[in-house]
Amino acid sequence: MGKYDPLGEHLRALPGDRWNASFAEIERILGFRLPSSAREHRAWWANHSGGNHSQAAAWVKAGWETRDVDQKRERIGFERVRSQGQAAQQPAADLWAEAARITGIRDRGELERAAASALIQREAARKLALMGGSDPGATAAPRERSGA
Repeated sequence: MGKYDPLGEHLRALPGDRWNASFAEIERILGFRLPSSAREHRAWWANHSGGNHSQAAAWVKAGWETRDVDQKRERIGFERVRSQGQAAQQPAADLWAEAARITGIRDRGELERAAASALIQREAARKLALMGGSDPGATAAPRERSGA
């Protein structure tokens, strides 16, 4: 049994799809204090379960992901993720229609290029964050805000 497995077991047993916890609550479940890197490095809470990330492996294996990391207040949100077999998949046509509605891009080819570009930017930023780095020259993908 891995040292973070009690957290995975706790998450599996939860009835809902969302759990907001303090670092102290997590420490009580684990029976030990979280390492200082959990308080200092956002990447510690990343949903990357490969390599030496045994903490993430525990929650990912349990079917959960971290959300809303607030290291200053020592709070974290976990959200249950559904596999493709668990949730009804939204048809691709509906996804493209929703993307066109949100972005205002009507041309399918242009929409595909914008989607691929945003995905590449997001994944590159995620990988950079996992390495603990930053890129001051990086640009974020444009976002639409609802109700604006």
